[in-house]
Amino acid sequence: MKRNIKVIGAVVMALTGAMYGCAKVENGFLSTQIRYVDNPIQIKRGQVQQTNPVSNDGSSAPVVYKLLDIRTADKHVHADSMFAKFDRYEWIGKFDPQKDTTIALLNTKRQKVTTPCFEFNEHTGAFTFYGTSVKVPLGTYEFDISASNQNGTKEYKNIGTITLVDEPPYHVGDGGAAWFKDGTTTSGDLGAPIVTIKKISDEGTNIILKIADQNGRYFNPSKGEIIRRGDRSDFQTYAQFHPLEKTDTSMVCNFETTPFPLLQSAYGYLIYYRIPSQFVKVDAGYAPTADPIYNVNPRFQFQIFQEGTYEVTVTIKHVNRL
Repeated sequence: MKRNIKVIGAVVMALTGAMYGCAKVENGFLSTQIRYVDNPIQIKRGQVQQTNPVSNDGSSAPVVYKLLDIRTADKHVHADSMFAKFDRYEWIGKFDPQKDTTIALLNTKRQKVTTPCFEFNEHTGAFTFYGTSVKVPLGTYEFDISASNQNGTKEYKNIGTITLVDEPPYHVGDGGAAWFKDGTTTSGDLGAPIVTIKKISDEGTNIILKIADQNGRYFNPSKGEIIRRGDRSDFQTYAQFHPLEKTDTSMVCNFETTPFPLLQSAYGYLIYYRIPSQFVKVDAGYAPTADPIYNVNPRFQFQIFQEGTYEVTVTIKHVNRL
């Protein structure tokens, strides 16, 4: 009896295996739940920004994505402005700040292209937006994509929205200032300078840097009232493509490419300067005496993320220009 049961069991297993062996096997898996985890997506207009890749919900690799359309979210019509083409630069080589110090050398590492303000990555589904998005109207846009793998192709209507917003295209970092007694290491703290940035124009790639005393009187770079501080990084460190222009009130540079600074120095993004003692007086109570023997050393940092012309004013506390 037991022998018959074993034989019957073996036959059933064989028939089951044969049935499954004849069934059609699905070629991979393509989820209907593909999504953007950072949706709704917010993009700072005029700044280089990349979105997160698509979450493919376990779909079988490789998956190829295609952007089908972008529409205005309010009227649901094709967003012509998103696909309008503008000139911009793209990198074609690795930039070396120690060697690529001229426009000619810089231009061997970049090329001008005419494209929409974004690129869509077919391998990840991510968007990269460029500075030319500043020319696209603010607002919210909806988009569709498709995804394809060995299973086939599926379309995903209104899979996400992109909202273009305006935010300050710059960042001010930490800084400080100190007085030093001439010829010594004796020093005292003056607190961090106040750094204000004003965008004057969308045109160009220029920074007008001014350093002022507590009453808003500008030190004169052209007459040696602002000098380098040893081997520390200064304004010119981060803008080597053009000579630094010094006027009675400012230092002006053409930084050529965003972001500024393009790369950090040994001191991060910090800019160091010294104001010699004959041009500045420290407030009573901050220096040991009223003698004109104290030079002032501000340090500050800022980043610019968008093309344009900017006025940067650095105000040093507790000092007066002489």
